[in-house]
Amino acid sequence: MHSLREIATLGILFTSLYFEIFILVTYLEHRRNLHNLRHASTHVHPDLPGVTIIVPCFNEETTAVKTIESLLALEYPSDKLHIMAINDGSTDGTALSLSKYANHPQIEIIHKENGGKHTVLNMGIARATTAFVGCLDADSYAKPDALARIMKQFNNPDVMAVVPSLHIYKPETLVQRMQKTEYLIGVFLRSVLAELRALYVTPGPFSIFRKNVFEQIGYYRKAHNTEDMEMALRMQSHGMRIASAHDAVIYTSSPRTPKKLYKQRVRWTSGFFHNLRDYRGMLLNRKYRHLGGFVLPMMIISAASVLFVVAMFGYDLVRSVHSYIVHFQALGYKMFEWSWPSFNWFFLHTSPLVFAGFVAFSLVMGFILIGTRLSHGNTAKLFDIACYVCLYSIIAPFWIVRSIANVALSKQAVWR
Repeated sequence: MHSLREIATLGILFTSLYFEIFILVTYLEHRRNLHNLRHASTHVHPDLPGVTIIVPCFNEETTAVKTIESLLALEYPSDKLHIMAINDGSTDGTALSLSKYANHPQIEIIHKENGGKHTVLNMGIARATTAFVGCLDADSYAKPDALARIMKQFNNPDVMAVVPSLHIYKPETLVQRMQKTEYLIGVFLRSVLAELRALYVTPGPFSIFRKNVFEQIGYYRKAHNTEDMEMALRMQSHGMRIASAHDAVIYTSSPRTPKKLYKQRVRWTSGFFHNLRDYRGMLLNRKYRHLGGFVLPMMIISAASVLFVVAMFGYDLVRSVHSYIVHFQALGYKMFEWSWPSFNWFFLHTSPLVFAGFVAFSLVMGFILIGTRLSHGNTAKLFDIACYVCLYSIIAPFWIVRSIANVALSKQAVWR
């Protein structure tokens, strides 16, 4: 049992190291272009193309106005920027909050019955008259130069969509500080995956598309409440290129408590695996290169690894409890006698497992530092990193196990 367990653990660590080193080598190959992008000029040309930004609103009375104000502050020609705020049957004061923009020349206010975010996006896309269209969730805020930086990516005619750099807006709680570091790793990974043409999500906060993408492959679907993942996979299945503008910063609100984070991530992770099942033809298919042959399979291996670790933890816990019960029955309260532990460097554990784990941890720390460098002025403090290291490995297995169970039972995660 122990030998099989060590073999499985070594296999997990080797796979993790292989993925991390592959990502790091890819970054090193493209680092000059990535860092040059961060320092590129933000001069706004008057001949920029027209862009429509859809703002889906459902019970967002406290945040929708701030989102719209961040769009109005964009450094982009006002006659080329159209904002479409769509109230999806809100039951709070969202309609009243939006009414202040009723006569604004750049803003169109639309009210509709509740149908879900994908119906809002599809309505906005159908009504848009510009060559480019995007979305900004009503709890997210764009930096003034974000759109101009994104549009530079479209100078490449092969690019059909561009995703921004996402950061946590004003993190306060420990859970939010943990996410702040997680999002910096995400900035790094999205930049590298874009170079590999392997991005598998176009996030709701400010992903921008050529409108003809939807004319060619269809509009949004409900897609297990993760329409942004399904759209990216559909684009990839049609050979459409998705780029990353890590210099275009978007701030998004995040869950403040473990419970809210758990619900959000169960929806995200369940939706990902549901969509992956729908697009299973991409797996190990040479046609889809790094995405189908490496990145998506690694997601499955990662989930399987979490299941293995959780199962081993449960097994060890049961054995420990059983051992304590046996000892208690034999020795009574004497088994609980306490003595301070002693430490001797001679007994320091230097097994291959410890060494591989240390290397894997060091690489993750390296990803955080690179993500900080790529981010436009956003950094993770030592306390933020400590929150990530201490909390993520405790919380993440819960939503991963629940998500895998949802997929196995064909159960959909709810949005709210």
